[in-house]
Amino acid sequence: MLEPMPDGEEFEVWPMHITIVPWFPCDDEDRLNETLAKVTQKHRAFEVKAGKIEEWGGRERFKVLKIEDDGALYRLHRDIFKNLEKNGFPIHQKEYMGEKYAPHVTLRNSLADKTRYKPGQSIKINKFTLVQQVRLRGSGRMIKSLVRDYELG
Repeated sequence: MLEPMPDGEEFEVWPMHITIVPWFPCDDEDRLNETLAKVTQKHRAFEVKAGKIEEWGGRERFKVLKIEDDGALYRLHRDIFKNLEKNGFPIHQKEYMGEKYAPHVTLRNSLADKTRYKPGQSIKINKFTLVQQVRLRGSGRMIKSLVRDYELG
């Protein structure tokens, strides 16, 4: 999350954030917490930079704020991805993982402010947040809630 939010906060529309790994099912919260906590011990806080706004997508185009990374965010992404899979949490949308990981802030269907970060502006990454999504029966709405932050070592 790029904005401070309290644990347990619920929302439908995404606040400003950088996705480190896409969604995955979880059947063991304790094992997940242990897995993510171990990853944080291997990574220190770091900075990335806001890049330029680009348009992505096929028929449905949308704008993103690219994130320029000197490698620290990619290493965190790769470490979380590998450890989740190794511990039985299969990640979906793998076509955007590993070498194809392109950190960004989506400016569509979110509360993202495309004027907040200027190109070249530093963004400090000192934690990552686990978000749980639940589809409501009946309406099909996706409610997200912040489970917890994981502070980098």
